[in-house]
Amino acid sequence: MTPRQRVILAGAGHAHIIALRRFAKRRPNAELYLVNDGRKAWYTGALPALIRGDIAAEQAWLDVGKLAERCGAMFIDARYVDFEGNWLELERRSPMRFDILAISTGAAPNGGVKPIPKFLARLSLWDRVENPLIGIIGGGAAGVEIALALRHRLGAKARITIRAPAGKILEAAPDTVQRIVREELARARIQVSASFANRMDDIIHAYTPEPVHDITHTMQMSGRHNIFATGDCARFPTPLPRSGAIAVRQGHMLAGNIHRLLENKPLKPFRPPATTLAILSLNSDEATAWYGPVSWTGHLAMALKSRLDREWLALG
Repeated sequence: MTPRQRVILAGAGHAHIIALRRFAKRRPNAELYLVNDGRKAWYTGALPALIRGDIAAEQAWLDVGKLAERCGAMFIDARYVDFEGNWLELERRSPMRFDILAISTGAAPNGGVKPIPKFLARLSLWDRVENPLIGIIGGGAAGVEIALALRHRLGAKARITIRAPAGKILEAAPDTVQRIVREELARARIQVSASFANRMDDIIHAYTPEPVHDITHTMQMSGRHNIFATGDCARFPTPLPRSGAIAVRQGHMLAGNIHRLLENKPLKPFRPPATTLAILSLNSDEATAWYGPVSWTGHLAMALKSRLDREWLALG
């Protein structure tokens, strides 16, 4: 009897969470494993609410160990290190053999918000500092949301500066959204600059570094047909927006392509959408959202974000 092939999902990124949900509906004829550093998959979309104090830490993560078991996968609590041949290297654990490997481990820069428990410890420290000087590198949605959430949490005592190239923020967003966000930052007395004028007490890296794995249109790693990569750690042949919405779509295609590879069928290419919905929280009650050139701001945008966040966290 031919032994079943072994499929390992390394990392609990958005794509792998979606792939697991797909596998629950149609189980692959293989041994399925999820490897992740801990059972908690922290949801960065909920980070602004967590910083503001709108939600507790327990409301910002999902239990991927429980999710894996419900979806027919074995959960391995270990940190992914690398792979060599068809062996997965793990920290403080023996290597695991695989027939098919998928990697979705993200790409967090040093000094960023991940791992989130360590970032929460930094937050607690800033709470006790009299006049903290906090710098944020990155003028994208993540940097803006973190800056506004920190102002809500720390009040007027903190000096907060966003460092962005040429002092520009949200360059990919519609002009209306850029104007609204700049006005909100000005009201919150958050400076946006091309450099830090003072020595900062702490600096948050709120940008996504370059991906580490080159992949093809089928999301297979270049030169390795049995290894897939998705999310922020993967470099697609054409540049993709760094967003959870893209990773979710990749997850659906990943599950299908793993089935196809197991069944020796042709794989399908991932075709990214022309545009995706983006929502940026301004405070506890309001957000600004945009889809291509269309944008809207206010309570309805925040209600939509809150609903989407709850739905994602309910997956666990």
